[in-house]
Amino acid sequence: MKIKISSLGCRLNQSEIESVSTVLQDMGHAICRDDDADLFIINTCTVTARSDSKTRQLIRHAEAAAARRGGAKIIVAGCAAETACREGDIYYLPNDWKPLIPELIADWDLFDRITPPPCARFAFATPLKSSTSRVNLKIQDGCDSFCSYCIVPLVRGAPQSKPAEQVAREFRELVDAGYREVVLTGVMIGRYDDAGTGLADLAERLLSMDGRFRIHMTSITPVFVTPKLVDLLRHEKMVKHLHLSLQSGSNAILRKMNRPYTREEYRALAGRIRTAVPDFNLTTDVIVGFPGETDRDFEDTLTLIRDAGFSHVHTFRFSPRPGTKAAEMEDTVPEKIKTERSRTVIGQCSRQKREYYSRFNGRESEFLSERSRGGITTGFNQYYSPIEVKEKLPRNRFYAVVTSLEPGRDVLTGSLL
Repeated sequence: MKIKISSLGCRLNQSEIESVSTVLQDMGHAICRDDDADLFIINTCTVTARSDSKTRQLIRHAEAAAARRGGAKIIVAGCAAETACREGDIYYLPNDWKPLIPELIADWDLFDRITPPPCARFAFATPLKSSTSRVNLKIQDGCDSFCSYCIVPLVRGAPQSKPAEQVAREFRELVDAGYREVVLTGVMIGRYDDAGTGLADLAERLLSMDGRFRIHMTSITPVFVTPKLVDLLRHEKMVKHLHLSLQSGSNAILRKMNRPYTREEYRALAGRIRTAVPDFNLTTDVIVGFPGETDRDFEDTLTLIRDAGFSHVHTFRFSPRPGTKAAEMEDTVPEKIKTERSRTVIGQCSRQKREYYSRFNGRESEFLSERSRGGITTGFNQYYSPIEVKEKLPRNRFYAVVTSLEPGRDVLTGSLL
């Protein structure tokens, strides 16, 4: 069977669908990129109104393609699928049903008889046939922080952690399969806890394994960055990058968001990280136009963005999500102001990105090759800074390069040593 997979959202979502894809390929199915497919799998996201819109667009596109094919089926899986149900040839599967996709494809009549296993969140195969060089390894799921703007706790449930033994086994399998950078991912990886083994303990165990590899951590909330974790960032096998979630630089807005830190605590943590690892790469998320956000609140955010020296800020314009407290808040910010503030953040961060990348002018880096096209190989260094090498190189290999930032570019140019 030819299967087209479309996936939206976070690295956790990507990890899950790469695991499903691995099993499907082992069953003999072919994963394709065009619409000449017998089955369309849409791995959805519902964290923003925009992601909901993209999900609807993908479903409409798949319906049109399936109609042209005649008899093709569609699976809509993930956070936007609220309940398991069937509408003609469209099957809606919530997150806990996602590991069952290979079984359902083998026998569609099972849909009315099977239910997800108790440990469905971690019933995924090791993603040994990931389509990317930086492979995502799921270690955690769920969240109970209930930030006032966020729908995730309602669609992902309470926090759960994958057993450390299972994580270690899957990590070893990925390294043995040739992957050289493994991203530890989850909804709230800082909440990882397996019988007292926390995130830093887990990372320490993985770092002690033999082999040449790098460990990269996905987004983390500041309160979960412990002194031990900061110290581990010095390790030669740790990627010198954290996506340290911010959302706002205003204490008043952080309180309305129900975020568990202050701007002062955030700034202090960024300083401790940079003291431990000079030139450490910090990136973040920011929501502009949250209800009640004043010009002064926004200026506080801009100031913290400058002080933290982010190389990239993923900027969202606030959109209310039904079912969250923020959706009921008054004192909304006009869309025009949201757009203006978003542009200001993007412009500020564009300048900061170049300032950060310029630090690597004439410096040696460890480059991990990911993709070659047109005689140019792209990848990242140990600081998660993008590099282009103007040579065709094998995928998934480490190379020593000297980098430079050419005028007008937002990517480093690397020369092999």
